[in-house]
Amino acid sequence: MGLCSLTHHIEALNILNELRAHATTSNRDGEGQRPGALMKEPRRLKTIAERARESCLARLLEILTRLISIEEDVIKNVSCGKSLLKHKDSVDLKNICLRMAVAEGGSRSDRDLRELRDCLRLIVGNLLAYVREENNLSSTETIHRLRELCNSFPEI
Repeated sequence: MGLCSLTHHIEALNILNELRAHATTSNRDGEGQRPGALMKEPRRLKTIAERARESCLARLLEILTRLISIEEDVIKNVSCGKSLLKHKDSVDLKNICLRMAVAEGGSRSDRDLRELRDCLRLIVGNLLAYVREENNLSSTETIHRLRELCNSFPEI
């Protein structure tokens, strides 16, 4: 079960990275240019809210990346047959990322970002509870890393 959740998390990370890369590329290359136009029109400047959403997405991507790293370490030390996380939470994370990817124009709403943040918080909290139950020497460092992660969530 732990590997299945990890797979969903990695897929969610890939989806968000593609979404972010696509948004950056379209803003850099194609925005403001009409088909057949000889000269590029000036690009539309991003609003403060759009920049804040991009920054928030970047922070959530970093959190997901760190979560995956921690989860990989935990899986190495886990007792066979024990599940780390609820499968539903991992599926929800992936579904939120898919919904964000297919959103009209690749726009990210505050609601989407809040749902992504809340889902990641839930997963981190569940992993923290699991690691606390293990209560072994390697879990002390993991607990510290997970607490740092809990404190790094952005306000939306």
